[in-house]
Amino acid sequence: MNRILKAFGLLSLIAVFTACKKDDGANVAPPRDYAVQYATEKADIENYLKSHYMTVDPATFDVTFAEIQEGGSQVSIWDQTEYPLQSKIVNSNDVDYTVYYITLNEGVGDSPTRADNVLTAYRGELLDGTQFDYTPYPQNQSSLMSSIEGWQEIIPLFKTGEYIDIPNDPNPASFQNFGAGIMFLPSGLGYYNSPRGLISAYDSLIFTFKLYDLEYTDLDNDGILNKDETEPGIDLNDYDTDGDETPNYLDIDDDGDGYLTIDEIKIPGSDPAEYYEFDAIPTCTGGTVKRHLDPTCHN
Repeated sequence: MNRILKAFGLLSLIAVFTACKKDDGANVAPPRDYAVQYATEKADIENYLKSHYMTVDPATFDVTFAEIQEGGSQVSIWDQTEYPLQSKIVNSNDVDYTVYYITLNEGVGDSPTRADNVLTAYRGELLDGTQFDYTPYPQNQSSLMSSIEGWQEIIPLFKTGEYIDIPNDPNPASFQNFGAGIMFLPSGLGYYNSPRGLISAYDSLIFTFKLYDLEYTDLDNDGILNKDETEPGIDLNDYDTDGDETPNYLDIDDDGDGYLTIDEIKIPGSDPAEYYEFDAIPTCTGGTVKRHLDPTCHN
């Protein structure tokens, strides 16, 4: 597997996802009110969860879904407790979406941010059981920034696995203890009114996925990784130090003082230029925050 990719620049993001990447807006259906549409889909998704059951292979975390027939004894996805149903509130287009998801395995490695690259295996299907995509053996990492919003919200809740490559072992290298889960997405966090292949306008989506690996990136090329451009508990999109409505991970001047962040984290006197590791970026004399976040401090 190709596990080494260059960081994506702000203007050079390349979408590699197939069914989970953002749509280009072609062949869109007439738009509907987001809140009204979501009310219908929320009921449909919850009905699906209460009328279907799932079978999980505990070794591979492969999942199949089936409808509970009349008189059937299977426990619904909604009621089963082996892999409890979870939810996350996501505000988008002035709608508070309740996104249902299931953690099959948390993973043991690191978690990506919505702006990083990930290596994922996944399967996508509609509520009627139609499979619209299947990528069981991913070969390349892809940018979450180029994926649909639902992926950006749910994938970062999981962690990567361990890469196992035993010397002289004839078996191929593999990942173990990886994050694995299921997400049930309303169309407002998917393609909404933009059809795509087997996906029609306003289709709710189900993804089962396995998060194998990630690469932390620096989208604004300011010398600080996206993951370090926020604080614990604050989404990347909501962390804007200088209040210019551009979040730090997309802002080349994080404190708005007219000095580029990359210049402010340069080690003084270094030639050729060397830069502080994030944890080692100093404060200015009397300062309380790192120098690139302090508008009164310049290198």
